[in-house]
Amino acid sequence: MQEFRKILFPVSLTEISPRVAPYVSSMAMKYDAEIHLLHVARALNSLIDTYIVQPSMTDFKRLASNVEKELVTAAENRLEQFKNEFFDNFKKIRETVIFGSHYKEILAYAESGKIDLIIMGTGSPLHKMVIGSVADKVAKYAKIPVMLVKTV
Repeated sequence: MQEFRKILFPVSLTEISPRVAPYVSSMAMKYDAEIHLLHVARALNSLIDTYIVQPSMTDFKRLASNVEKELVTAAENRLEQFKNEFFDNFKKIRETVIFGSHYKEILAYAESGKIDLIIMGTGSPLHKMVIGSVADKVAKYAKIPVMLVKTV
C-alpha cells in the first residue's frame, strides 16, 4: 500500500478550497502526513511584457512589482487564516505563496518538495471552458498520484 508522507494542497483561496480541506485533513490524519499548502498567483510582469511594447512615461514594471508585493502579503495573510480555520490541529504543515503559471508551479513544487500526493478541487464547467482546468493539467502531467475532489 502506498504511504503518503507529504501531501500538497494547492489552495486557490476561492470557494473551492474550503470544500477540499476535509479530504486533505482526512488523508493527512490517516497517514500522519505533512501538509503543504501552496497558493500560486499570476505574475504581473509577464503581462507587462506581453501587452506594453512601447516605452512609456509610466514605469509599469515598477508598479507591477509593487502590486505583486502587496498581493503576496495579502495572499500570505489569507493562507494563514485558511490554515488556522481548517488545519489548526495539524502541527506538520507548511504554507507557501509563489508567482507563476499555476499548474507548472504546482508540479515543480511537488517535485522539489518530494511530495507523495496532490489533492485539489475541480472548478465549475464554465470555468474549465473559459480558462481551462489547472486540476486537469496537474492530473495529466504529475508523476505522483493526484486526488481530484469534485466541488460543484
